[in-house]
Amino acid sequence: MRYGEEIIERVQSLNDIVEIVSSYMPLRRAGKTFKAACPFHQEKTPSFIVNPERQIFHCFGCGAGGDVFSFLMKYENITFPEALKQLAERARVPLPEPNREERQESLAGKLFEINEAAFQYYRKNYEAEGGKAARAYLEKRGFKPQDLADFGIGYALPDWRGLADHLSKKGFGEELLLRSGLVVKSAQGSCYDLLRARVIFPIRNAQGKVVAFGGRIMTQEVPKYINSPETEIFRKRREFYGLNLAKRHIPEEPRMFIVEGYLDQIRLYAAGFRNTVATLGTALTEDHVRILKRYIQEAVLVYDGDKAGESASLRGMEIFLKEGLAVKLLALPAGLDPDDLVRNAGAAEFEKLARGAQDLFDFKLASLMKKFDRKDSLGLLKITGEFLDTFAVIPNAVLLDRYVNRLAAVLGVQTDSIRNELAKLKARKGEGRDAAAAAAPERKEGAAGGPVAEEEFMLLGLLLVEPERLEKVLQEVGADDFHSEESRRVFLTLKALFDEGEKITFNSFFGRLRDESLKPQLSKVTFFEMDELSRDKAVADCLRRIKLKKLEKERTDLERRIAQAESEGREEDLLKCMKQLQTLLASR
Repeated sequence: MRYGEEIIERVQSLNDIVEIVSSYMPLRRAGKTFKAACPFHQEKTPSFIVNPERQIFHCFGCGAGGDVFSFLMKYENITFPEALKQLAERARVPLPEPNREERQESLAGKLFEINEAAFQYYRKNYEAEGGKAARAYLEKRGFKPQDLADFGIGYALPDWRGLADHLSKKGFGEELLLRSGLVVKSAQGSCYDLLRARVIFPIRNAQGKVVAFGGRIMTQEVPKYINSPETEIFRKRREFYGLNLAKRHIPEEPRMFIVEGYLDQIRLYAAGFRNTVATLGTALTEDHVRILKRYIQEAVLVYDGDKAGESASLRGMEIFLKEGLAVKLLALPAGLDPDDLVRNAGAAEFEKLARGAQDLFDFKLASLMKKFDRKDSLGLLKITGEFLDTFAVIPNAVLLDRYVNRLAAVLGVQTDSIRNELAKLKARKGEGRDAAAAAAPERKEGAAGGPVAEEEFMLLGLLLVEPERLEKVLQEVGADDFHSEESRRVFLTLKALFDEGEKITFNSFFGRLRDESLKPQLSKVTFFEMDELSRDKAVADCLRRIKLKKLEKERTDLERRIAQAESEGREEDLLKCMKQLQTLLASR
C-alpha cells in the first residue's frame, strides 16, 4: 500500500532516531551527536554517528546513512512499508487499512496471505478433535500447553487436499498455491498438500510473519521432518526458527544459543533459555551470522557429542569468526540433544554445561589433540595446518594474535614460525591482491554507473540544512543543470516541496524522498557543521562548479557538431555553431 507524505512524516516525527537506534545498540554522547561502532560493518574505531537535531545517521566507515526508516530497514532487513508499520505501531499511529487489491499487488504479499491463511487452518485443526493425536504426541514428549503457547503449533490432517481445498475456497488460484510450496502437483497433474498427518511448526521471520512451515511425523516413518520449500519470502540460509521470540530477550541476555531442531528450541525456550533459535535443516551460513550480529554480542553453538556434530560445529564456528562475531561451543553428552538433556536432567544441568562452553581455540585444540600427537613431527604439522586454515579467516588482529601465541605455547614452537606460515598461506590464497584492491581509491558511481557529482550533492545538502537559501538558488539553476540523475531527483524533490509551499525539514524531505540509495550520500553531506560565512562560500562554489560543468558540456556538444558539419560540408550549420561557441567562450 502507498501511504501519503503526511502520514509518513507524522510517523517519522513521533519516532526519535536516538531512541530507535539505542534500542538496538548502545550509543555514546559525543557533543551534539551520538556515536557507536557501526552495526553494518566491522570496525575498530566507532564511526557511526546519529544526529538528533536532524534525525539522521551516517557511518563514515561504510557509508550507510539516512533517516529512522533507513536504519530500521537496513538493520532488520525489511521493506519500507514494514518499517513504517513497525514505527506506526510504536507511536500508536493508525495506518489506513489496505484494500484487497493493494494487499495482493505483489507476489510476496500474496504468499504472506497464503501462509497466514494456512497457519490459521493448521492451528484450528490442532485445537479441534482431529488434532487430538498431535496434542497427545507433544504431551508424551513432555511439553505442556503453556510451553507451546507462543509457537502457534498446528496440525496437518491426513487428507490429501485438505489445505488445498481450504485455500482455494478463500480465492487463491492454483498457480499461486504451487508458488507457495504448500501444494504440489503429481506426475498425473493433480494437486495435493505437501504436509499431511504431521505436527506443524510455523516458521516466522524476525518480524513475526509466517514465511514457511515445518512438519514432524508422529510415527517411525521417514523422513521425520519436512520443511516447505524456499520461495520468494523464504530462504533457509537466512532464517532461524524462534528468532522473532528470542530477539525480545536480548537486553536480558546478549548471547544466543543455536540448536538444530524445532523441539530443541521450544524445550530450551520453555526451560527459561529464551535466547535460543534453531537452524532450519541447513548448515550455518554467512547470512545467518550477519543477521545474528544485529542482535547479539556472542553466539553459543549447541551440538551433541558425535563426530558429525563436532565437524559441523567447527565449520560453523569459523564462519562466526570470519564475520567478526564471538562464538563458543557447548558440547552435550554423546547421543543427547537439548530436548533429551533438559527433559531428563533438567534446566540446571544445561546451565552448568553452558557455563563451560569453549571458545573455538580450546575446542579445536582438544579435538585435534585426540587425533594427532603433537610430539610427532607429522602430528605437529597436521595440528598447525588445521589451525592455520582457521587463522586465515580471522579478521580481528587482537584475537588472531592471542590465538597464535597460545598455539605456539602449546606446541612448543616460536610464534614467528607460525606467523610466517600464515603469511605464506594468505599469499597462496591471493589475499595480498585482495588487500591491494581494498586499499585502492574507491570510485564513486551513481545508480546509472556514471560519476557522482560531489558539488551537486554538497549544494543539495546545504539547502537541506538551510532551506531558506532555496528560493535564491532556484533563480540560478534548474533541474537540467544537474549532471547526475541522482542529484536531479533530489533537486526536484526539494523544488516540489518549495512549489507546494511546504515547510522543508529533514522529516518532510526524507518522507518525500523514498529512494533509499540517495539517503546515505545526503546524510554524509549534512553532518558537516559550518558557520554562516563558510556556508555562503560553499554554496557559491558549488553553483560556480555546476555552471562551469554545464558550460563544458555545451562546449563539447558544439565542438562535436562543428566537426560533423565540417565533415559533411554544411557551411551554414558550421558558421552557426562557431558563432554559438564564440558566444559561449566569451561568457565564461
